[in-house]
Amino acid sequence: MTAARHQVVVLALATALLSCGGSLAKNGDGSTTAPCSSLGACECMASDRCAPRTEACWCPSECNPQIACVCGGGQFLSCEERSVVTVCSDWLTAVQSKCAGQPFVQYVDSLCVQTNRDPICTAGCLANLQNTGSCSEIDCSFCPVCDCAAPATPSPFAACLQACQPSLPERL
Repeated sequence: MTAARHQVVVLALATALLSCGGSLAKNGDGSTTAPCSSLGACECMASDRCAPRTEACWCPSECNPQIACVCGGGQFLSCEERSVVTVCSDWLTAVQSKCAGQPFVQYVDSLCVQTNRDPICTAGCLANLQNTGSCSEIDCSFCPVCDCAAPATPSPFAACLQACQPSLPERL
C-alpha cells in the first residue's frame, strides 16, 4: 500500500469512527442509529449522515415519485458513511483541479458515489494520481460514449480503479 493510500485509509477510518461513535451511534434519547451499511436506498437518501453508492443512472424515484430523472436503470448498490464519501470527493476535487485541461476529466466526476468501486480504495487511486501520477492517465477509456482506440499504454489509474471492485452480494 502506498503512503498516500495508507494516509487516505487512516484518515477515513478515523473520521468515520469520530463521526459515528462506532458502529452504532447513540442518539440524544438513548436510542441507537443503525449503521449506514444496513440502510436501504430510501433510508439512505433520507439520512444526513449517509450517502448512497449507485450505478450510473440510478434514479431515486422509488423513494419519491415526484423525482424525475433524465436517465434510469442503474442500481442502488449500498449506503456509505458520508465521511467516507467526503474523503473520496476531496481527492476527486483535487484531481479535477490538477487535470482541468485533460479532455476526459469530466467522466471521472462520479467515481466516489456512482460506481461499484469501494470509495476508500477509489480515494487512494485518486490520491496516487494527484500526488505522483499524470493527468494523461485519465484517457478515453473513461468515456462511456466515446468511440476511441484503446490507449497504447495501460493507465495505472484505470488499473488501480479496477482493483477497487468490491465483492457485492448477489442480486435477486
